[in-house]
Amino acid sequence: MQLLRNDEDLSGHLRTMSRDLVRIDGASKAFGQKIALKEISFTVPAGQICGLLGPNGAGKTTLFRLLMGILKPTSGKITIDGLDSFEDRVEVKRLIGFLPDEPIFYSYLSGRETLHLSAAMHGLNVKAAMARIAPDIARLRLADDLDNFAEDYSRGMKKKLGLLLALLHGPKLLVLDEPTNGLDVESTNLFYEIIDEQVRAGTTVLFSTHLMDHVARLCSHVVIINAGSVVASGLLEDLQHRYRGASLEDVFLKLTQHQARS
Repeated sequence: MQLLRNDEDLSGHLRTMSRDLVRIDGASKAFGQKIALKEISFTVPAGQICGLLGPNGAGKTTLFRLLMGILKPTSGKITIDGLDSFEDRVEVKRLIGFLPDEPIFYSYLSGRETLHLSAAMHGLNVKAAMARIAPDIARLRLADDLDNFAEDYSRGMKKKLGLLLALLHGPKLLVLDEPTNGLDVESTNLFYEIIDEQVRAGTTVLFSTHLMDHVARLCSHVVIINAGSVVASGLLEDLQHRYRGASLEDVFLKLTQHQARS
């Protein structure tokens, strides 16, 4: 698998893609007395892949819900392509393709019917939308299972259908929550090939994972979140340079363990 980070002049590519598609300015979220996110700020440039790293309970899921307009920030501001993530949430949802960690489907719909319903809800021509993702259906080896009930799919098959749903309407931003959980090595590589192709076509990607090597292999940017706070963000190569060439895993451990001690 050949990815942008390894094969092209990354620095030159980044300089030509300087506009921020995602901008988070001092966003906080509290649930009663519990503070889930504390004045977080970072940006994701258009056309780049940003990895979101953090231990369990760090606030990643809450952040995704804020981005999707499901939750409103207690304070601060989040914009997607210049639109407020909550106040303009109807428009924002049209810009985002979201793959949750555990996709859930209607029990009475097949995979094909699920895709048709999603296309119709996005106001798309169903036939044209299905034709656009037909190559990915074949690559993900879902064609023979599309007429089976989606609820009966294995976890890996549900992830594949979830990715197709995220891609169906041609989003500007892909938000992927642990996208390769439940996938074998071959399917993981296929996922990343498809994601890389989307980025080459101009799509922006923000994805969470606990697999440091995947971020190091795929991402131009990284955000590390711990205990509801952003402890580092920016270009991956700059972050590693700051820590004298340390591996991403070592940088992650230094930052999160230092915050836990302080």
